[in-house]
Amino acid sequence: MRNAKSRAAVLLALIVLSALSAPAPAVGGAFEEMKKRGSVTVGTEAASYPFEFIQDEKIVGYNKEVLDKIIEAWGVKLTQLDVPFAGLLTGLTQRKYDFVASNLFMTPERAEKYAFTMPTAAVDTALARRKGEAARVKSVDDMSGLIVGVVVPPSVSYTAFQKHNEQLKASGKASTDVRSFPSSPEMFVALANKQIDVASLHVPGILGAMRRLPDKFELVGRYGTSYWSGWLTRPEDTDLRDALNVEIRKLRDRGELARGQMKWFGYSMEIPDSGYLPAGGK
Repeated sequence: MRNAKSRAAVLLALIVLSALSAPAPAVGGAFEEMKKRGSVTVGTEAASYPFEFIQDEKIVGYNKEVLDKIIEAWGVKLTQLDVPFAGLLTGLTQRKYDFVASNLFMTPERAEKYAFTMPTAAVDTALARRKGEAARVKSVDDMSGLIVGVVVPPSVSYTAFQKHNEQLKASGKASTDVRSFPSSPEMFVALANKQIDVASLHVPGILGAMRRLPDKFELVGRYGTSYWSGWLTRPEDTDLRDALNVEIRKLRDRGELARGQMKWFGYSMEIPDSGYLPAGGK
């Protein structure tokens, strides 16, 4: 009897040890969970023409068309929320949506906190002038004597302007009168009213102003280096980020990204497979 009890105790101990040493069951990632429930919720700031904006009470634009093609490939239902930029990234952290599909520049600060997809576009900084003033405002490489408008607090386009204007100092062609505005709409009102001579902003913002007032503004030219624009997932949801990359890459390789870029921007962009993340990116 005692031997039987001993054997039972040993067997029980072996079972417990086996359970403790066995690998934990795999936990489904964010992408698998999304596929299982058959739906995905996406956060977007629909105020960045031509990436995403509101038309006839619907979100439209370049990124919207890319997103719809990805959702179709996944075979899930889409709920897309239009979120003010101030709460866009906070909402992602608070799990109000699965990922963000919006025009977000790949800055080191964002790349350290979130997981960026591969780029959907490359964004340049440019100058805009009033229509009909080509003789006075000839080039992005000569801002001497011009009053330049910029948007602050510091943004990617503002930083690009600072670098470019500093380079122009050596040839005496820099602007010495730079005026700050809290938003791009206010800056373009000042440009229309001749309070400034040119406005410095990223190309999509200028295209948006030209779309709203086609008889008022025109593009002078682009300057500086391009900035990558991509989408975001939470840092722990890299499987979802990777699934997005698979579809973005397919669209690129089929030429669908380039066609969408020509439609919405008027030019196409080279989208890389790697090397786009800032230092510290996930």
